[in-house]
Amino acid sequence: MRLLLRANAHRQVDGGCREVAAAPDTPRREPWQWQVRLLAEGHGPSTAPLPGARRITEALPDGALLEVAADPAAVRARVEVLDPGAGTTVDRAEDDVLVLVSTGGRLLVEERHLLADADAMVLAGDDPLHVAVRHPDGPGPSDGPQTRVAVVRLGSARGRTLSWVP
Repeated sequence: MRLLLRANAHRQVDGGCREVAAAPDTPRREPWQWQVRLLAEGHGPSTAPLPGARRITEALPDGALLEVAADPAAVRARVEVLDPGAGTTVDRAEDDVLVLVSTGGRLLVEERHLLADADAMVLAGDDPLHVAVRHPDGPGPSDGPQTRVAVVRLGSARGRTLSWVP
């Protein structure tokens, strides 16, 4: 499954946060497992429905923060911010959910999806397992914020496939 999420569709939460993706996507429908949020510069941690949630916060080139919160009993989460340069391939396991977030500018994913700043792509299931990401016009200027891709990897802490239904 491949789902493109435009920045203007992210849900506003906690007064300065934008929720990029979460499971479940509809609160109170099923037990909370994880969330990916963009926090405005100077904004503290967002609220998570589970008091024992594990939080990972990564600074982005534009001054914002990417925050991932997850129930450690259900989900293992990792975050890295990459400079795709002229091109890079992001790999994932079939059992994982991968969230790619463009930050600081535009990115071209799979040579067909143009992501603007703060747009995201969620990948789950068996298609695709390897994703090409690059700057559409080459690397950005050296005197300004460089476009990066924030890579959020979510896997099951229980040893089974992590599901996500948008």
